[in-house]
Amino acid sequence: MATPGQDSDLVQLPASVEELQALLNEERARAQAERATSAQRIAELEKERDNLRASHERLRQELELFKRRLFIAKAERAHDAKQLELEYAQKVRELDALAGTLGIADDKPNSDETPARDGKPRGKRTNNRGTGRRDLRTLPLEEERIEIADPHLEKLVEEGKVKRHDFEESFKLGHKRATKVRVVIARVRYKTVDAEGDTDVITTVMPNEMLPGAMAAPSLAAHVTMENVGKGLPLFRIEDSLTRDGVSIDRGTLSRWKKLLGDGLGATVVKAMHQHALATAFCISTDATGVCVQPIYSHEKGGQPCKKGHFLTMIADRDHILFEYLPNENGVAIHKLFKGFCGHVQADAKSVFNLLFADVAELKLKAPDLEHVGMAPAPGASRCFYPREAGLPVQS
Repeated sequence: MATPGQDSDLVQLPASVEELQALLNEERARAQAERATSAQRIAELEKERDNLRASHERLRQELELFKRRLFIAKAERAHDAKQLELEYAQKVRELDALAGTLGIADDKPNSDETPARDGKPRGKRTNNRGTGRRDLRTLPLEEERIEIADPHLEKLVEEGKVKRHDFEESFKLGHKRATKVRVVIARVRYKTVDAEGDTDVITTVMPNEMLPGAMAAPSLAAHVTMENVGKGLPLFRIEDSLTRDGVSIDRGTLSRWKKLLGDGLGATVVKAMHQHALATAFCISTDATGVCVQPIYSHEKGGQPCKKGHFLTMIADRDHILFEYLPNENGVAIHKLFKGFCGHVQADAKSVFNLLFADVAELKLKAPDLEHVGMAPAPGASRCFYPREAGLPVQS
């Protein structure tokens, strides 16, 4: 039984059963009314959610349309590209706001704590276990082996002072007619023992490579470049062709190979061609054409209008055809490309070529920092040429 001090905390119940039944019916009716109100509110919220999802889908479709209108070919692009960019940015903001309302932006994948298979750290990105460098030994390809030895250490091996100690092997992909091959580069390792009995292992140094760090051998890089540049095949078709040969290489990797190959050839072969043309050519025919160069997009400056650049063509006799890019087409830039040349130059009447045919006095007046090279126009050209022995112009 309750104590007298607890009577004030107890709920006073009705004395009769009828009153208790009436109170229960009243509570039941109120609960049913609240349930009906909640069901109606749920239906309204579901309808609002469906409308928001439909709006989100419409905005996504409009965003895709703006993307297409912004990045399609220049010939099909709208005239007011700046207005399209503003509309695109506005749609992106609306889509982000709507996604946050629907809770889509918060649906982040759970972090995958599984370590990478190659043991390398992958930063803070989720679900990025990595695969490491591709193991070319697993590909069913014909194998070609190239052994590289150190000539100095080989002499010591013959004298018995050094011993061969296995090979350091690396693998690259090569190309043969109608197939791909696995090129094994085996560098000889040498074991030496000093006077104190300490053992040291020396590995033959890797020779200089055109594509350092790439898995493409020179034969495959040359094949990809010839297919793309020589035959005009786009990279995605070359990618499909490699996949059919059992080697899956994405077009981004193929593009990087072309970039590295072009940089290497430009600093070696093309430079040697230019030097040979200046030293031995009888006549260099030249002309320039303008091109539009689109600046790289940056978050600070955003999209920028195309800049004007120029490609200068130089045809040296029947030996070389060279293409040089000029950010600014002016007499000084063209004069530097012909520095050291003492033959004939065939050019049109554009004023940027005037410094090539200027005498010493004119060159000092217009460009005092440049060295006079004494060039002459090609025979039959309408330019004036200046003999090396004289300082006066003679009409050709």
